[in-house]
Amino acid sequence: MNRVRKQLLLSRFLSLANRIPKDDNRITFYSTPDVGDNALALFKYVHSLDEGYELVWVLNEKNPPALEVLKREYPNVRTVHLYSQSGLKELIRSKFIVTTDVLPITPHHDQEIIQLWHGLPGKKTGYEHPLGIRDLYLHMDRWTTDFVTTSELAIGAFVRQFMIHPRKFRLLGQPRNDGMLKNLESSKELLSGILGIDVERYEHVLLYAPTYRYTSYMKDFEASVRAVKSLFTRKFQESLKKENALLVIKPHKLVADALASSIDKTENTVILTDKPLQSALLTINDIMGAFDILITDYSSIFEDYILLDRPIVFYLPDREELERKSGFLLPYKFFAPGEKPQTVNDLVNSVNSYIEDPQKDMGWRKTVKSLLYEVGDDARSSERVYKTLIEGETS
Repeated sequence: MNRVRKQLLLSRFLSLANRIPKDDNRITFYSTPDVGDNALALFKYVHSLDEGYELVWVLNEKNPPALEVLKREYPNVRTVHLYSQSGLKELIRSKFIVTTDVLPITPHHDQEIIQLWHGLPGKKTGYEHPLGIRDLYLHMDRWTTDFVTTSELAIGAFVRQFMIHPRKFRLLGQPRNDGMLKNLESSKELLSGILGIDVERYEHVLLYAPTYRYTSYMKDFEASVRAVKSLFTRKFQESLKKENALLVIKPHKLVADALASSIDKTENTVILTDKPLQSALLTINDIMGAFDILITDYSSIFEDYILLDRPIVFYLPDREELERKSGFLLPYKFFAPGEKPQTVNDLVNSVNSYIEDPQKDMGWRKTVKSLLYEVGDDARSSERVYKTLIEGETS
């Protein structure tokens, strides 16, 4: 039975439990990958307060990379498998369910389903997908009581693709950005520990974080691999050596294993997968401050990185194909504030131009940032979510 059918059956079953009393002190967390993203950031904040809440993680995998360290550092936190009797019990009894992805839970009486999502609007999906791929997104409004985001602009984009009622949105920020903004001074040390190398010996540290081509339901695996492999051409690698720059490639989880086995690591390029981050209970945002330049395409990671006021290069060797198969939810020409090379030669020139002048396009980036972030450009998003949606405080 595939994931979609499992989740729809789970939703029908849980809808029968509407009258079962909820435990006001129980908060259940869910994310994909397990124990990550915005849910992990909010979990850490709530746990640090020690206010007596019972915290539970519902997992897709029975033994995810984060499980061992989670049990060691948070021994009082329970973990249960999603498709299990214990998992169903937690979802039925919890007053608060915090998720960063589609979770088929119709909120029961006096229950809060807090949707933190896993980024700001980027590529088209749901009702906006150019090929009509909707899948579980058809039910997002039914499965949400509160959708957390950062601006009125983001609300409009999310409404278009998920058809969630506008009154369900809360401008509170993205909890995962708290770590990025708090860890600025320690980010290179954290990155060095995760990679097992001293990144301080490089003059420049670059992050390449491409999105997955197409969608997770209609995969274009080869195109995703090709986009990354193009950075291993001789010209690009030589430019890295010349500038004494380290390129850290953070591929989408669906292609990370293939890249690790098919690409030889070089002195100036390493691949960072989800596993070492999860094993340290960190997200990519926690170490984002270590990077001087971000190279991406239409991944929403740039909408987090833009808070750092640093250069962003949008490398799309297959831009026309991407626009046809997925497309951009916001006008790409303006909302991607940086150079947009489509060849490796142009990419080299773009990266070098930002190395020489990091202030280039700063005004453009600041304008886009102001539109994306009415709230959340500080390190207090978790605090706002907690106080507003869990404690019920009003401003």
